[in-house]
Amino acid sequence: MVEYEAPIREYNFLFNEVFDAIPIAQRLGYDIDSDFLSMLTEGWADHAREVWLPINQIGDKKGLKFENGRITMPQEFKEAYRQGIDAGWMSTSSKPEHGGMGAPIFFQSVIWGEIATSTNMAMSVLPALTLGVYDVLNEHGDQDLIDYFSNHLSSGEWAGTMCLTEPHAGTDLGIISSKAIPQDDGTYRVTGTKIFITYGEHDMTENIVHLVLAKTPGAPEGTKGISLFLVPKYLPSDWESGRFEGISHNLSTEHNGVTCAGSEEKMGIHASPTCVMNFDDSVGWRVGDLHTGMALMFQMMNQERLATGMMGLGLAEIAYQNSLAWAKDRRQGRDLKGPQEPNQVADNILVHPDVRRMLLEAKVNNEGCRALAAWTGILLDQMHSKDAQEAEYATALVALFTPIVKAHFTDLACETASTCMQVMGGAGYCTEYGVEQFYRDVRISKIWEGTNGIQALDLTGRKITQNMGRNLRHLMWPLTEFVDENRELPEMSEFNKPLHQGVRGLQQLTLLMIAEGQANPHFLAAGATDYCRYFGNVLLAYMWAKMAKISLSRKGEPFYDAKIASARYFFKRIFPETISLAAKIQSGHKTVMEFPTEMF
Repeated sequence: MVEYEAPIREYNFLFNEVFDAIPIAQRLGYDIDSDFLSMLTEGWADHAREVWLPINQIGDKKGLKFENGRITMPQEFKEAYRQGIDAGWMSTSSKPEHGGMGAPIFFQSVIWGEIATSTNMAMSVLPALTLGVYDVLNEHGDQDLIDYFSNHLSSGEWAGTMCLTEPHAGTDLGIISSKAIPQDDGTYRVTGTKIFITYGEHDMTENIVHLVLAKTPGAPEGTKGISLFLVPKYLPSDWESGRFEGISHNLSTEHNGVTCAGSEEKMGIHASPTCVMNFDDSVGWRVGDLHTGMALMFQMMNQERLATGMMGLGLAEIAYQNSLAWAKDRRQGRDLKGPQEPNQVADNILVHPDVRRMLLEAKVNNEGCRALAAWTGILLDQMHSKDAQEAEYATALVALFTPIVKAHFTDLACETASTCMQVMGGAGYCTEYGVEQFYRDVRISKIWEGTNGIQALDLTGRKITQNMGRNLRHLMWPLTEFVDENRELPEMSEFNKPLHQGVRGLQQLTLLMIAEGQANPHFLAAGATDYCRYFGNVLLAYMWAKMAKISLSRKGEPFYDAKIASARYFFKRIFPETISLAAKIQSGHKTVMEFPTEMF
């Protein structure tokens, strides 16, 4: 029996004590207070636990059915999704004028995202993608498109997808072959094949709205020639040409040249379709200016990358909770220093140092990632501030954090899920207890939305040098300020000193990566993954130091004492990893690139 309790107390701590989320949200125009945020969080947690979680294993076992170009989802999924629509949980952060709650982005991207994934990752992907389409459309689409599609996307009645990858073009999207031919009525005819399209075909919603990358005739070579098109699966029944003004939302029974050629059989997320999609002279509408498709799609992709990081955290959390429950109940052996419960046949396995090590590593990494996620979520809202300085600061940090949240969170999540299986021994490997599913499901998170290797290259090759290095300077200010503020506080020494060392190390390694990378890009690429992990550890160190400082002021209260103990574990047992990471980065590229190809 899978157990789950949403980390509501954790989020209350983060958004009300560690960060000033509510005052910031109010200043940005949101009608929200702490009580409303708590009510919203508890309501969503209850819904997800009661409606989504019970069908998670059902979806894993049943999977989906592909037949004659159609995908049929498990009936339980369709019913649960419908309940979510009826209760308004698919539209928490969309605009009130589109029927949404107008909640801050940080609620949707962080709290909603983690809880959704913990309870049912396979289903969580659908509303996440739909929200991405909604956001891109509302920011860059013509008003005609916004008026017609937004309400249905907001509610979840219609779903959305992103269509980038082609059989011959994945990371290198500049070589896509999909074409969009302009028509006299302002529409385009889109033709091409896209692969690995999540929820490209299904029967969860009445319509599916695809955002498709394609090239128009005479477009420049490479990514500069790519444009973005909105292509619905079904057109309105009374649409003939041109715009949507005065057109009903009744849909045609004939698909819009959009067909599914197959669905991949996968290691995990069995109830999440991964489709091959064919567009055959499909009617579409351009979103944004001509040849700006990559920039617009990357707005959605970066949003999905952050969502993927939260998927990692969500599965790591539920894996931890269930392995901890197992450890508390499982009795094997005795404490090495003598029986702790002599009246029992054996002590529970929490008396064993290695079991405690595994569980602590999971717990501490989860809580550190959650804190960084909370900060990132608030920054997503601040990006839309009318204060240009605040918006610039937030935009710079989000640019830096996006590849780290995606890569570092999911790397840790895969390690955590594997560790939690190990805690449970043979039971962890059995389907009955759920953790093996979490491991299978979370493994995709390191691959999709750009592999973690690509995220590391994005960080090292673009984000640290972007805007003449301003991204990094915006980050170094709060880090160095925090270190300086706490330099003379004896109670903070055990947290502040290693943080200071980590920040200095990050500065030095960044300079090394930039200098050596300019001379030889192999140096930068060979060290990118280790640099990304180093960077992630420094950010988590900052989070743990902040949480420790707040908790020290409330010593004697169990929640805060646990935070202090967890911070100590992070700095003593996890953060020293940065030493070996630095050594690997400094070793350079030669041992990698000079290894003879024929010897592989």
